[in-house]
Amino acid sequence: MFVNEDKCREFGLDPRKVASIASRLSRAAREADAIGLTVFGGTGSGSLRFARSLRHGPEENEVALLDGSFDGGDGGDNY
Repeated sequence: MFVNEDKCREFGLDPRKVASIASRLSRAAREADAIGLTVFGGTGSGSLRFARSLRHGPEENEVALLDGSFDGGDGGDNY
């Protein structure tokens, strides 16, 4: 996990608060990954999805819908 403190300050955000949120999200994502789930976000919604395999076929793989605001895409940013 990495928090860009300079950018936080530029946008008027408390870097400690950002770090707290990022830490909790990272911890949840690692926990999900450990049991074969992926945190997925796109078009404003988020979900937990079971990692597909040939064994499970093409059926729906969402196992939970998440609260909050999520965005998808390739994750690109202007670094």
